[in-house]
Amino acid sequence: MKRIWTAVRYYVFLVIGLLLLYLVFKDVDLVWMWNEIKHANPYWIALSFLCGLIAMVSRAWRWRIVLEPLGYKPTLINCFNAVAIGYLTNIGLPRMGEVVRCTMLNQTDKVPVTQLIGTVILERVIDLLILLSLIALVIFTQFERFGSFFRNEVFGDNLNTLLSHLGSLGAFLYLIIALIIVGGFIFIRWFFARYGELGPVVKVKNLIKGIGDGFATLFKMKKKGAFLFHTFLIWFNYFLMTWVCVYAYEPTAALKAFDGLFLMVVGGLGMTAPVQGGFGAFHYLVEKALLLYQIAPSISPITGEQLRPGLVFATIVHSTQFVMTVSAGIFALISMALQRKKLPNLEAS
Repeated sequence: MKRIWTAVRYYVFLVIGLLLLYLVFKDVDLVWMWNEIKHANPYWIALSFLCGLIAMVSRAWRWRIVLEPLGYKPTLINCFNAVAIGYLTNIGLPRMGEVVRCTMLNQTDKVPVTQLIGTVILERVIDLLILLSLIALVIFTQFERFGSFFRNEVFGDNLNTLLSHLGSLGAFLYLIIALIIVGGFIFIRWFFARYGELGPVVKVKNLIKGIGDGFATLFKMKKKGAFLFHTFLIWFNYFLMTWVCVYAYEPTAALKAFDGLFLMVVGGLGMTAPVQGGFGAFHYLVEKALLLYQIAPSISPITGEQLRPGLVFATIVHSTQFVMTVSAGIFALISMALQRKKLPNLEAS
């Protein structure tokens, strides 16, 4: 059943991704688009590729720092391999990369998977808070321009309806939520006390304990400065990955650094969509964002098809990230295969 469910999820996400790609590209003059991409500056694209690798190495390094309070010191190459294979997995199976990442490091360094999952969840919470902070920054610094984009293009009119309903319910809604949380906590404690010896319950308790241990590392780690440095370095390179591509393509070359930050945030939201590698969702949102800078579609006088420079830029950025992720993932797979090949020889000697 697990294999069937995995296969179903894969094909559902794949169909959604292909449908999004079709809707985004269906009216585009693809010959014109390919010529535009070919004439993009390769040096800026190569720099974006390098920034992506630096971010991945920094994420692996930060993971080592998080694991030290748990008593484990995996090598940087093993952490990098696990992170890279996790990103590669996410291209095919969205959200499965984190599980694969933990499994890989468990195999190479014998770190318990439950504790690894805890550290990965901690990382994801921190990354989500940073992304939300950046969204708030770009909205409130230029609310008229960016606020309307997020309200209309990203969240849609349903957000305004939801907020109005929440406002009318007021304190009653908060009371209901608080009662549900408290009641759920009491029920879980009773259930664990009553059925705590059952095998499935023991596994759940161990998973919760592992997640708790992972979160506790944030307060136990001795290298908090290094942790903050790598967190900054990761997101700074995410920003550079998008911003330097601005200079690779003539229609976007006049954009400023803050505009690059806005495009990074929008692209980050596209990458969180539950489709393989953010295909389609990333392109749609970034192209819509560029409309704010009058980088708009036009009609080819020769073919009658659409010329969409915003989509060209989105494709350049996404393709660079995609190639970087695949390249790092293939390197990691080869590296781990070579390590496993050496292990029998070491054990025999």
